[in-house]
Amino acid sequence: MGPSKDELSRKELGDFLRSRRRKADPEKSGIQVSGPASGRRRIPGLRREEVAQLSGVSLTWYTWLEQGRNINVSRQVLNGIARALALDAPERDHLYRLAGEAPQTTSMDPEPTAGADIQAFIDLLNPNPAYMITRCFDIIAWNRAEAALMDGVVAQVPEHHRNVLWLMFNVPRARDLLPDWQREARWLVGLLRAESAHELGRPRFIEVVNDLKKSSPLFHEWWTSHDVEQFTPSVRRFQHPVVGPLSLNYVKFAVEGDTTGLSIVTHFAFPGSQEEKQLGDLAASWRG
Repeated sequence: MGPSKDELSRKELGDFLRSRRRKADPEKSGIQVSGPASGRRRIPGLRREEVAQLSGVSLTWYTWLEQGRNINVSRQVLNGIARALALDAPERDHLYRLAGEAPQTTSMDPEPTAGADIQAFIDLLNPNPAYMITRCFDIIAWNRAEAALMDGVVAQVPEHHRNVLWLMFNVPRARDLLPDWQREARWLVGLLRAESAHELGRPRFIEVVNDLKKSSPLFHEWWTSHDVEQFTPSVRRFQHPVVGPLSLNYVKFAVEGDTTGLSIVTHFAFPGSQEEKQLGDLAASWRG
């Protein structure tokens, strides 16, 4: 039997710390590197004892951490190590995850946006409806087909309510499009609950959940059940006022880049299907 997942994580954590320590700049860390008592540094970067001193932990404890031993690591200690090694944001997040902690968040995190390249890609998916969401399920970009499918609802609500769950629970026009509303809505609540593990402490996530709990007793009930769901590609049924019953496949793609947690969701019809014709008719009739 091979090593366990925890053993692999501890080994990876030790290897990562050694690599960052050897790349650290002693002068930027406040370590004196000149003078008669300093001596010549035989290896680049910081010594273990220097990282331990800067982090406020014992040399033995830090050595054990690099050796991958089974020891508990507090969030406070991880913060100290991240500062000592001058880790950037991606490196800091990687450190937390290897140690079994959720990445640190701050109220200063920038609001995610969709660049011109992402908007152009979403537009290329016409006449298949598509939109970009954050982990909070905020809708930050969409194409013409999505506007037609949703009867213009997304653009008509205030920006802070352009959220998939807000529309589902608080906008009757959006709710009426889904014959399977209750099943779909409860599944979305479970998806949002799963994202909460990534979003703890983020102001926007807290705002979204609090607004939904205040506006919808049903959301409040389902949210407190702590049910967790996983996204799987499937088929969603619509009852559209223009083209009638419509069944569309839908998938979600992660968007890699500087801002994590962004996804593109698209509903699509297979070539030659009745649904493809319905989407074409819907796009042609849309005047929004």
